[in-house]
Amino acid sequence: MEDLLEENRRAAEEKKKFRDQFADYREEINGFLNRKAHEEILAYVQSDKMGVMSKIENEAAIMAVILSIWQMEAQEGITEGILTGISDVESAVERYLKVKFFMWRLEFLDERSGLSQALDEVPISVPFLKYLVHTSSFDKVNTSFKLAMLLKERGRFAQAFAMLHYVNELNPGEQGEELVLCEMADICITLGQMKGAAECLGRIHNPSGIFAEYQEKWGI
Repeated sequence: MEDLLEENRRAAEEKKKFRDQFADYREEINGFLNRKAHEEILAYVQSDKMGVMSKIENEAAIMAVILSIWQMEAQEGITEGILTGISDVESAVERYLKVKFFMWRLEFLDERSGLSQALDEVPISVPFLKYLVHTSSFDKVNTSFKLAMLLKERGRFAQAFAMLHYVNELNPGEQGEELVLCEMADICITLGQMKGAAECLGRIHNPSGIFAEYQEKWGI
């Protein structure tokens, strides 16, 4: 028992020593954020120092996640994303956790108001939402569909279409695909992209009453 207590005491001392040694990491990241030097932040959070910090400091771990999302956004050419308007670590972490919390509210309580308001206030990209679904959602398919419908209702048709495509990636060829493809076609029709709508509907091999309901909506 004494050996275990001594081991825990030493581990706690090592953690404290490391925290004290690298206590300036927030200031360093804040400096990068103020200069919008996001590539430099990415390299910084991928350093050995931050790798260790991420294991003992929750805020450092979240910043590593945020920069992973930023990297995915950058790869897709998204310029308004998770770090837009962010100048300090606290604000970045707050934004990430707030959107994650609102996604859970949508998933478990069908509460849309929080996330809907967040969509109006801050940039929320598809890579951000897909990451949250992938890492934090219990029912990934239904949550992704709910997110797509919320985006569609908010008039964010390109993002809604991308999330519906993600639903099909998560649940290929399963029951519910017909509804997803009809919703994708509905977005195309709303945007006047009839060829795209035809391509979506052409992927429905055994139409059911769902397809018939959408045909009635479209007047075809």
